[in-house]
Amino acid sequence: MGETKRVDAQDHLSEVREPEGYRRSDAEIAKELCECLADDVGLDAHGVELEVRDGTVILSGVVRNDADVKRVEIHACALPGVTLVRNDLRCHQSAPVSDGRSPAGAASKMGKPSYER
Repeated sequence: MGETKRVDAQDHLSEVREPEGYRRSDAEIAKELCECLADDVGLDAHGVELEVRDGTVILSGVVRNDADVKRVEIHACALPGVTLVRNDLRCHQSAPVSDGRSPAGAASKMGKPSYER
């Protein structure tokens, strides 16, 4: 007799598909994205505004830093039903700009020597 391989439902979770023609509503996508952002402990999403139109997520507003911009975008891209993410988020914290007279960067702030160029 041949061997029988047992098929476990957990082996096929990534293959779960909706019925043909099914599309999540924009409201469902927006609600789930809001919940994901609220549940992300390290993310301060109070400045994030989002809109969903025909599966396209439009992100706008201001967040703390570049890492938060990326985290919000990752959450949006991971949701089923999202076809496109337009990320117009801005950072509250911008990179330090040097005026040429005083050294910029972590070394000068920590009392370490600056480097001439």
